[in-house]
Amino acid sequence: MHENPKDIDTAETNVDNEMCAILGHDETEYIGTDEEFTSEACLQNQYRHIVDATNIVSKTDTRGIITYVNNKFVEISGYPREELIGKNHNIVRNADIDKSFFKELWDTIKGKKVWNGVVTNLHKNGSKYTVEASIFPILNDNGDIVEYISIRHDITQLRKLNNEIKALHEYDMQQQHIAREKLEKGIINELDAKECKVLYAPSDILSGDFYSIYKREDGSRLLYIIDGQGHGVSPALTVFAVSSTINQLINRVSDFQELVEHLFPVIKTFLADEEQLSFTMLMINPDSTKLCYASGGMYPFLVKKKGAQISEIKANNVPFMNFSQVPNIGQVEIEDFESLLLYSDGFIEHEDRELNIFLPQNLIAQPRLINSAEQTTKAMKFEDDVTLIYLKNQV
Repeated sequence: MHENPKDIDTAETNVDNEMCAILGHDETEYIGTDEEFTSEACLQNQYRHIVDATNIVSKTDTRGIITYVNNKFVEISGYPREELIGKNHNIVRNADIDKSFFKELWDTIKGKKVWNGVVTNLHKNGSKYTVEASIFPILNDNGDIVEYISIRHDITQLRKLNNEIKALHEYDMQQQHIAREKLEKGIINELDAKECKVLYAPSDILSGDFYSIYKREDGSRLLYIIDGQGHGVSPALTVFAVSSTINQLINRVSDFQELVEHLFPVIKTFLADEEQLSFTMLMINPDSTKLCYASGGMYPFLVKKKGAQISEIKANNVPFMNFSQVPNIGQVEIEDFESLLLYSDGFIEHEDRELNIFLPQNLIAQPRLINSAEQTTKAMKFEDDVTLIYLKNQV
């Protein structure tokens, strides 16, 4: 049932023509039968009520003096209607907003253009509310501005929610950076830069890749790269737990086999169901004539011997899971080796063809490219963590 126009509050009735003009209906210019006129007026009143029920509406003259406000404006501003009519619209202005903001607003609507924007106003009690507003200049038959009508939506709670989400995000980023600093303190590199170069570029704040390089008391060297499944907190915690365990075992075991036999049963306790850990671990004996390794789910590591011969040592295990057996151990004779190269999948699995110059085969063949690769990776965003260890034989 339609509401009878005669029953509408007098203060609300005065806005009918303005609302209808915005919507493309001008009751004063309509010429038709009484039945048509009644139908048209009924539709106009419905349109006006729809606008009033869902929007905050006000009207001012060309000087900014308020000539009309709807009930929603009264409600959100906290002022009675009689305290608003005849007052300048800046009665609700927030003094914290720079004057240049309002200059741009007035320049726009005086130029007969619609202004759209977000503005924070003051409630009568001093609290603030935020609205998304559109201000329309209303023109007469001569094209002159006669008044302005503003239609707004209250976005105070939405803005508050967005600010809370932003604050939570900033806090989360801060905590992740703190966590990263703590986690990376667990990375060990006991070799100098002449013997070993490392390229480490996590794709996220918390990396799923982890590495360390040890020189044991007997002169043997242990190198490893481990790659947790996925990104974020969970894999970062897993690889950190694994590295901490290695750090505790490294000088307590007699050889690589004993390390593997003690380490991987402990790793099982860190892994969730269906979680995988990819790894390459190797130990070079003190006189650098052979190495023992265990690798699963990783690309081959490379060994370059004198004379430029490069060998690929493929993984001898599948990725480790919480039901896996202790990994198999392989052994390679490396007498007279010149260098070796370990790397994670992030260094290979990208779509940038310009980076093909830094493929592992090229890097071990031309080590001078590693410095360029390091600078390039720092300037790029990879989809996966990037870790590379280049070891030059000093024996």
